[in-house]
Amino acid sequence: MTNTNGNQIPHGTWRQLNAGCWTRECVGGEQAVSYNQNVRDGHTELTIEVLFSTSLSTWELIRRVRNAWLVSHSMHPEIAIQLSTGTELPQMMQFEQLQSDADAAEWLKETLRIVTDQSTREVTTTTYSRRLPTKGKRNMLYLVTAPAADCENPTRHSLVWNVSHIFADAFSIVQFVNHFLQTVTQVDDDYLTVDHLDYAGVLGRLPVTPVTVYEEKYKPTKEQRQQALDEAIRQGELYASKMPQSIAMYPETDVTSRVHATHCIRLKYTLAESEALLAQLRDDNLSITYAAAAATLLAVKQTYTRGHETGALLGMTRNARRWIDTLGHHGKGGPVPSAADVVFLWIPFETHWFQGSTRNTVLFLGRAIRTELGPHLVSPHYLASLSFTSDRVVANLASEKEPIAAPCAPGFSSQGALALKREFCSDTASIKIQEFSHTGRQINVSPWVGMFSLWNQITLSLGFDSKYYDPIAMDSFMALVQSNLRSVISPPGSSKL
Repeated sequence: MTNTNGNQIPHGTWRQLNAGCWTRECVGGEQAVSYNQNVRDGHTELTIEVLFSTSLSTWELIRRVRNAWLVSHSMHPEIAIQLSTGTELPQMMQFEQLQSDADAAEWLKETLRIVTDQSTREVTTTTYSRRLPTKGKRNMLYLVTAPAADCENPTRHSLVWNVSHIFADAFSIVQFVNHFLQTVTQVDDDYLTVDHLDYAGVLGRLPVTPVTVYEEKYKPTKEQRQQALDEAIRQGELYASKMPQSIAMYPETDVTSRVHATHCIRLKYTLAESEALLAQLRDDNLSITYAAAAATLLAVKQTYTRGHETGALLGMTRNARRWIDTLGHHGKGGPVPSAADVVFLWIPFETHWFQGSTRNTVLFLGRAIRTELGPHLVSPHYLASLSFTSDRVVANLASEKEPIAAPCAPGFSSQGALALKREFCSDTASIKIQEFSHTGRQINVSPWVGMFSLWNQITLSLGFDSKYYDPIAMDSFMALVQSNLRSVISPPGSSKL
């Protein structure tokens, strides 16, 4: 498929195969993510955990969660899309409407679980300890009922949602959870059937890639495409040239005798600490994204420095939502559920940054990170190179049988301030969220630190594979990240940069 300039345009359009069935190719980052999951045993499949209390009885809650999940098949069709599970290219996705109650029963049996004898943590651990077992990596939802869900709070229930990263990022996760819990408060207790589903306009709800929306909105020129391609090539060259000079995270030396196992660490600041940290950073004119990324870099230096390093390579996520509409609108394209990609920065160290307080070091590093990331946030045209970058990732994965246990650059992902509602109400039911977290399966040598803010409270996270990193060492590393960021809160009478 080409445009009038003769440039290749990604195939991101849904095609109808027959009544109620659509398919399309995975485009841009989707292809790399799907392929990676297939050859790396589910790497990056996500798990979302929501603990809540409700006015509904357990029996009513089970019925309503079942009905809300069924309704979501038509209103949020991404939960039911099947993806390629092999190494064929292009990777594909397909959505099929439920045509009968037998179809619905089969789908519900595969994707919805009611758990009464395990805790939320046990269920969550199960999900990131194996790849999605469903047909085509379709989403799964677990309702974990009280009192098993949370032994310390025996009236709480939980939802554990397991989803491919292709169909979810921090923004769309919140959108879905908000919609789903509101639906739970509104649906009937009686069993819904396929006749209750509304597939009208479902094509406008099928997810699209940010590349597709970008192409339609900006119609990039041949020159803009070439500039994006040149920058993508420079990214690869930057990593190769700077890695020997960079601080890095070093895997354990006995990886051949260790087995893959995902571990997730979450550290939460108190509300008072979070508010003080955000207020102080406003005074310092520095986003918490840059401060937390700096705290991560400093922790890597504190933990792994070998003495030869002159700077730091740092992977940072950026989100296309600053450039494109990701919500979608009926008849003119669906939502974009995952809009993030990764850019690597080189942060050259200056000696004086590390000669004062930890607070000052974090601020120096944070401002340097902001300076280096800035040029990558001024134009949408990097989106024109995502298919090229994805193809390179797939080629590299195809040439490896196992991830190479080499030193790797640190990575940081800011998920922002989550717009998750706390309470959901209707005339017949109410739900109140008590806790929220998201984790993911890690079969990879590269751990990434994440951060989000929920209701003004900041949480840091780390997912890693203990084949490559010792859990006790990672606990210590994350404690350093947390302490480094906390140091920004100035004690009374302290000086500021």
